[in-house]
Amino acid sequence: MESIYIINDFLHRLKNPKSKKDYKRDIICFLDFVQKDNFEHITLQDCKDYIDYVITLVNENKLALTTAEKFYSQLYSFFNYLVQREYIDYNHFKNIRKIKATRKISKDRIISWEDLDKLITVLRGYNPRDYAISLLIFTSGLTLKEAVELKWNQFVLDSRNNVGIKFSTPKGDRFVKVKNDVWQLLLDYKSNLDYAISKDSYVFLNKKGSKISDRWIRIILEKACKDAGLSRTYSPRDLRHALAAHALKRGASSEQVKDQLGWSNSSLAERYLYTIQELDNNAIDFINFKLK
Repeated sequence: MESIYIINDFLHRLKNPKSKKDYKRDIICFLDFVQKDNFEHITLQDCKDYIDYVITLVNENKLALTTAEKFYSQLYSFFNYLVQREYIDYNHFKNIRKIKATRKISKDRIISWEDLDKLITVLRGYNPRDYAISLLIFTSGLTLKEAVELKWNQFVLDSRNNVGIKFSTPKGDRFVKVKNDVWQLLLDYKSNLDYAISKDSYVFLNKKGSKISDRWIRIILEKACKDAGLSRTYSPRDLRHALAAHALKRGASSEQVKDQLGWSNSSLAERYLYTIQELDNNAIDFINFKLK
């Protein structure tokens, strides 16, 4: 009973509902494995056995390495809390080698310039909405969720008529540049909609006038890759990888790319000083891309 109180007290300190859900799931899974309710009775061997079990699941392709890394990190954090609250004397996870997923993107996840050209050529013949959202994800580096939930009132102009998208985050506003030809695609798409569009309307709509689903975008890209005769299927995330890789290759700084893609890094707090006026010197300006 006391363990439930302790877990709930820990979860109460978390602000993000998803984080609360993930932590609760992972802590319960750990306790079910060690079969102990009292945290004082949990030993170093218990913790080692659990991590060995998690690694076995990874080796058997039953669990992603990134998920395993998250399990370890969340348990480590929870046990730190237990020490701070004096429920236990020591965090045993400090004596267990951290599960670490590689942060490198494998070469096969980076779309070549030649394949990008083929993919974009095929997409151009699709529905204007599907073409526009695919190009926006690639050229502005939006996540699939950001693209699907994008609203017209997020678009802003600076004094030089650069177009950007404003995202509000707990750490401040983030601005993402939109290339002029992609902005024109969006305006053309909007002008041909049969619906009355307000400033707070979603940008990408289905036939019923509701926001498009992320699943639909995945289906569109899968079809486009097949129609383009590509050797593999790429995802919306791969389009983000392509932007990052090709921008860096052409001279964009890591900070510019991190700003554009919204990568989280506490040591780069200055990126939150990024404003719409700075869009002239931006990561996507290094992408020599023109709509045909």
